[in-house]
Amino acid sequence: MNLIQVIKGFAGRAVLFSLLTYTSAAQTVSTPIVGFSKLSISAGGRLISPVFNKASKYQGSAVVSSGVFTVSGLTANALVPTAYNDRPNYPTHYVKITSGSYEGLVLDVTANSATTITVADAPAGLSGSVSILVIPHYTLLDLATQSADLAAYSDAVTFYDSGNNKRTYYYTGGTDGFIADDYSTPADNVVIYPGSGVILNSTANSSVTMSGNVNTTKTIVPIFAGESIVSPIDPSGVSKVAGINLAAALSPYTDSANEVLLNGTLATTTFYSDGADILSDSYDVVPLASSPALAAGNGFIVNSVADSQWIQPSVINP
Repeated sequence: MNLIQVIKGFAGRAVLFSLLTYTSAAQTVSTPIVGFSKLSISAGGRLISPVFNKASKYQGSAVVSSGVFTVSGLTANALVPTAYNDRPNYPTHYVKITSGSYEGLVLDVTANSATTITVADAPAGLSGSVSILVIPHYTLLDLATQSADLAAYSDAVTFYDSGNNKRTYYYTGGTDGFIADDYSTPADNVVIYPGSGVILNSTANSSVTMSGNVNTTKTIVPIFAGESIVSPIDPSGVSKVAGINLAAALSPYTDSANEVLLNGTLATTTFYSDGADILSDSYDVVPLASSPALAAGNGFIVNSVADSQWIQPSVINP
């Protein structure tokens, strides 16, 4: 039995990574890499993105056809969307493909039995045997639970949706975590998707301490025509702007990726792409060796002329 523990210190934060492995005659089993990361928030606010995955509810092989995955060992209806009468409903779990030509694809679960998982918006070409993870979604209630020193009914988060639409929710300090901008509709079940984020406006210094499993597979992150918020799923803050495959997702010389500063001003540093490399705001290639790194939980507001996909590498297995 081997126990590997790595502690990395950076900018006043610490992440504990642990990996437990053992080998028997029949199989090798590895537990997920787990840890925590404290994200500091200056008065004014910052971009916030989940930096961990939640523990998976299923990990293994599946056979998929027409958006239905055949598996084993599930509890019927344990993965279904919320069913509230007083608020919009959201999925609670997603399937992530971890092998094959669709590796990294994230699909919301709409139903499940003991042996099947049904997802939304599965591509027609997704069929046959694949490896998958089934993971609970990160929600605004998770963000509220992990936060410290947010101000009730004044601090808020804003989502950037497709079609240049925006949604804002206010922190309550209560058991529901956040409410909609009508100040009454509960919003605890609102989802922050993997590789996306929100703009958090804060009236004073605060923090969010996230914990969970380190992402070890690539992730396909949608970029919308107009504005989107995207971010590496990286708790350590080692991801370099020029080393995360973002250039390939941006239209050359027109789309911009605007890194949000962490000083509370919400000002940005702009980057472009030539289709292969990340460019500075003066259109010079940003070398990987001298590329700035993104702080844990930080990311970009992307302005894009068309819908696209960012195939985001794992920080552990790029």
